[in-house]
This record gives sequence, structure tokens and C-alpha cells, in this order.
Amino acid sequence: MEENRDYHAYRYGDYLTPGSELKIEHSVVCENVDISTLITMGTDSLEAMRQGSIDGEQKAYELVVAAAKQWEQQAATTQTINRALEYLRTPEIVHTGNQWKDTDNWRADQKISNRVYQMTCSIWEDTKYDRETKQSIPVAWYVTWEVRIHSPKQGYGEKIAGQNQKRYTDKNAAIKYLDGRKKAYSHLFTEISPPIPKEYERHFMVHGTLLPGYTVEGLEQTKTEHAAEVSEGGIFTPQNQEKPSVLGKLSVAKTQEKTPAAPGMAMKKKEDIQL
Repeated sequence: MEENRDYHAYRYGDYLTPGSELKIEHSVVCENVDISTLITMGTDSLEAMRQGSIDGEQKAYELVVAAAKQWEQQAATTQTINRALEYLRTPEIVHTGNQWKDTDNWRADQKISNRVYQMTCSIWEDTKYDRETKQSIPVAWYVTWEVRIHSPKQGYGEKIAGQNQKRYTDKNAAIKYLDGRKKAYSHLFTEISPPIPKEYERHFMVHGTLLPGYTVEGLEQTKTEHAAEVSEGGIFTPQNQEKPSVLGKLSVAKTQEKTPAAPGMAMKKKEDIQL
């Protein structure tokens, strides 16, 4: 609040958030003002003076509105620059270079990752105390694993597949199951920066632009086919020989896992193929 001789001006939190928001809200209250001179001037004169004062307010208001419009244009420029800086400042994702590494996290004893995918896994041993031998005896093993999109953007990284605390009473069976999961998704970890499936591209885009060093699955194939069509000599490219997508490979793998095995092998493979 600002105090003057004839009025109080209240300003309700004027502020500027660069590139985002401008707020100006004022009010004026007159208290104990001297009107003795004005009341001698007559109604008509006061009405004319009042209209002149209102006109002056309107001009000041128009100047403020014009200034606000100028701020809008400048704020849009600031916001655009902010978005470009956010893109450039997005850190490179830290990964294991497609190598399995031990971790300090009990829920993820091991992990493997590249610039697009990450897989974590662990086997937790449950024990029961034997009073006779005074030792802790293992009674079960719980397997947890998951495959996620490995996005450099905070809050992103969608889960693709996984299993939480799958219980085994045979440690070797637990290890065999986990080894099977690692093998099933090993094709995701052959390149440092594999093509991104189209449905996950938003995890690697900042304000609609793909981060540097990444490619989206299918786009490179499209460019190759287009080049073949327009190249001199008319190179033949069979339409039915499209490169299968990563998600397509996963779907085929899951279908094969769910296919019933021969009767003599059903019990043996039951634990291996369960997701």
C-alpha cells in the first residue's frame, strides 16, 4: 500500500514471471479528503470535471493495455528461447553400455542399459530361523525384473514388461527363469542407441523435437525405400521385406513362449516361460 495525502493506493502482488505471467492489480481508496472547494463549483462543473478525469483514466488504462500487449510478444520470445535452452540442456542418459552391472539396490541387484532401454533384475532370498541348528535356512527365492524405456527426461521411462516377486522354492529354478528373461530381451541391448519404437518417441522428445543422436523406428527404412524409388536405374525393393519392429519381435517372442510344449517337456518348461 502506498499512502498519499488524499488517498491510499493498494497493489495486490504485482509480479512478473518472465516468459509466462504478468500481473498488475491496483485499487484506490479516498478517505478524509477535503471537498470544500469542489462543492462550491456546482453540479454541472463537477460533472464536466469528472468526465475529464475519467477520460484521463481511460488513456492511462489504454497505455497499460498496450504495454501488456508488448509484454505478451516479448514473453513469447522469452518462452521460445527457454524451450530451446531446455532442449540443449537435457543431459545425456547415463547407461552401462549394454553390459550387466551390479548395483546397490536390493530390488535391482543387476542392470543393463543403453540410450533407449534398461533392464533390471534381482533374486531375493527368504529365510527361516531354525532353532535346532540355530541357523537361517533359505525357504524361498523371489525374482523381480523389469524392462523400461531409458529416457533422459525426468518423470519419463515407461515400463515395457516385468515380473514382481515371482516365488520359487528352488534357487536353481529361479536363476534359470531369470536367465531366460535376460535372453528374451537381449536383442534390445545390441546397440548403444537402437531405434526408438514410434509409440515411445515422446520419451525422447523435448517440446516436439527429437533429442540429438536418436532415431525413431521405421523412419530410416522409409528414407531408404524412397531413395530406392527415385534412384537412377530403378532399384527393386520388395514391399514384403520390411524390417520387423522391436515391439513386433517382443510380440513374436511372447507368442512362442505361450505355445504349448510337447507333453514330455510341459512340466520342465512351465517355470521358464511364465511372465
